[in-house]
Amino acid sequence: MTGTHMVNKRAGSSNGPLLQSLGLNVVAPLAVFYGLRAAGVGLWWAVLASAVPPLLEGLLTVVRERRVGMLGVLVLSMVALGAAMSAVTGSPRLMFAKDGWITGVIGLVFLATLRGQPFMYRVLSSVARGDKRAELERNWQASPTFRQVMRRLTAVWGVGLLLDSVVRVVLAYTLPIDSVVLVTTLQYVALFMGLELFSRRYARKPARLAVIHNETAAVAS
Repeated sequence: MTGTHMVNKRAGSSNGPLLQSLGLNVVAPLAVFYGLRAAGVGLWWAVLASAVPPLLEGLLTVVRERRVGMLGVLVLSMVALGAAMSAVTGSPRLMFAKDGWITGVIGLVFLATLRGQPFMYRVLSSVARGDKRAELERNWQASPTFRQVMRRLTAVWGVGLLLDSVVRVVLAYTLPIDSVVLVTTLQYVALFMGLELFSRRYARKPARLAVIHNETAAVAS
């Protein structure tokens, strides 16, 4: 059993935390934002209040797992930066457009790692522990196919995030202002789920897993 398979199996068995993260970082902020807007609260305050659920998710992650939840940090950073920019410039559209800029920067970071250890491999290594992490490292050292998989997944995510960035900026300046939050959030969910589905199917292909296993075993022997 390869490190990729074990990590994917572990991820597939932990849907609870994933659903909680999506609920607190996607569903709850939308509910708070549109609930407050319907009650007549101003745009700026509604956006700030929508940051409370991601903050709670981040605190729960720190307390339970003693680590910082990256999704929560990203959402909070976007909200905080956007609110600050809106307060300084007086432009609510700039507040939403900045989400696209940040997404674009993240996509560039993914692509910038392709020459060394790609971003996806670093993520897997950071969440794996003990024997699983050691096996991932062996696969990286011994299997050209495994390295190709990690680089290809990183490239796909990087390009996907860059495309998402462009669409977000365009939507921020063209949609009715109260529609931007809903549409861009749904866009984010669709992008995330699409990239996740592709990643799992690509990395779990039995023939590919067998090649990785054989390459690693050949070097070990």
